[in-house]
Amino acid sequence: MLGRLKKALVCATLTASAIGWFAAPAQAAPARPEYFKNQCDSGRACILLRGVASTWWNADHCGDNGIHDYYQLAVANGNPFRVYYDNGTSVYVPAWEQRGLDRNYLVVGMRVYC
Repeated sequence: MLGRLKKALVCATLTASAIGWFAAPAQAAPARPEYFKNQCDSGRACILLRGVASTWWNADHCGDNGIHDYYQLAVANGNPFRVYYDNGTSVYVPAWEQRGLDRNYLVVGMRVYC
């Protein structure tokens, strides 16, 4: 009797472990909708990477977007947004307009207004 109970407990433990192991990937965070591309896509807030030919960061959602690099141009193909530098200053880009960015300051974030 004790042998059967022991077997049942071991089997139940292994089953629970296997379920937990295979369930873990389903809990992964969704991919961020931002992406690098060779153009600023329609409807996106975009910034052009400094020193790299035609490399645009396309932000796809409202709110804050974490960034940490040097950029040269900002384009609002839809919603307005603000670009933040590491020195505490920022640049506002109105909807459907573009603004030059200071290539000497590190961009540390952008906020898309919706």
